[in-house]
Amino acid sequence: MTAEPDSSQTPSPPLPDTALVGGPATEPSTQAPTEQPWQEMGESVEDVTTPVPPVDVPADDAATNGHAPSGQPRAAQAPPYRGRPTWRSPLAGIAALVAAALLIIGGMAIGRATATGGTSVKSVATSAPSASAQDLQQSVISVIHIVQPSVVEVTSRGAQGGAIGSGEILRADGYIVTNNHVVAGFSTYTVTLATGQTVPAQLVGAAPQDDLAVLRVQLTNLRPISIGVSRTVQVGQFAIAMGSPLGLQQSATLGIVSALDRQATEAQSGPFLAGLIQTSAPINPGNSGGALVDLQGRLIGIPTLGAENPESGVPAGGIGFAIPSDRVKFVADQLIKYGRVVTSGQGFLGIQGQDVTPELATAFKLPAQSGVLITGFANDATGASPAAKAGLLRGDIVVAIDGKQVATEADLASALLAQTPGTPVTITVQRGAKQQSAKVTLGERPAKQAG
Repeated sequence: MTAEPDSSQTPSPPLPDTALVGGPATEPSTQAPTEQPWQEMGESVEDVTTPVPPVDVPADDAATNGHAPSGQPRAAQAPPYRGRPTWRSPLAGIAALVAAALLIIGGMAIGRATATGGTSVKSVATSAPSASAQDLQQSVISVIHIVQPSVVEVTSRGAQGGAIGSGEILRADGYIVTNNHVVAGFSTYTVTLATGQTVPAQLVGAAPQDDLAVLRVQLTNLRPISIGVSRTVQVGQFAIAMGSPLGLQQSATLGIVSALDRQATEAQSGPFLAGLIQTSAPINPGNSGGALVDLQGRLIGIPTLGAENPESGVPAGGIGFAIPSDRVKFVADQLIKYGRVVTSGQGFLGIQGQDVTPELATAFKLPAQSGVLITGFANDATGASPAAKAGLLRGDIVVAIDGKQVATEADLASALLAQTPGTPVTITVQRGAKQQSAKVTLGERPAKQAG
């Protein structure tokens, strides 16, 4: 297709204002940052020039950051109850023995009467766990013991507050990975090891776009965590989440991998995260930046988000999300080497879009009820828009990519970020009364520097 307008194209409606999508921007307060609702949102772009209509679109999903205020009160334990001693007379003891004998005789009589009546009676006894259950239990115990020395608690402090999260040791010489939202907006950091030793840490680099950061402590001979290959993870396999939920150090919870390739966005201004691992292992405030490991003790993800009911705001138990270990390694290696992300390694279409809803379609007489309305273009890492070069137009509605339906910006961004730069894709758009397709060679998503 060409960049020239189609003769059958319907007049473009007044195009909506679209806000820039950036990394998390949390303001420190007198208390630690509280968990914010999360919602679906689309591809992160830079160049925005087109207005969008004032249509409120309800968020599909919500989730919360996993960090907790420092100084989180711990549950107090009540002292054990010690009752007053009681005294029994010898007569009371004799009476008890007589009563026990009568019960035994009565039981024998009842047993004979039941057998005579033709009804069999089976004794019920508690049984020991099966060998397989014992093996699973021992596996979990062993994994926790192996991984614990590699998991740390991260405490961040600033002029107006602090936060607590988790992290894991990447290298024996002191490099530690955590979530960016655990350290963003703070100036000093400490790390508490599994031994209880607390040491100062320095921020090596941050990747707000991926919600990852790397700290370093001046120690050696630390035990690094074993990193697994997250692309081989399967739905249904067991997973253990380890960290400091609510400041409770070295906590572990067990669950399974519930789903793969999930996407989520932190509030209105947070990064769009794709390819997430969904797990039923409980993830609570303070687990952020910790470890999600398999039964071999290998890191398969970093717990980052806990889901929240978008209507009630109540945390949804058993639904948490982790950044896959493949992405963690790709980003952390760059942060250690360069102090920033040099290359994102993610595909980029180069459009600025707005979700099409039935309300928007009715208000502006759009030819589709869902999809992504192109309101402008954005440059990739080379300074050009792949979509514009392929002939896509402002006012087109993206409805599919490689034949897979696109209903929202989240759908489009998730599909794009799973691709590598240079990948050819087929984009289907609704242009006026007709659907048209264009071959687009994806560019590279710009790598945003920390800060």
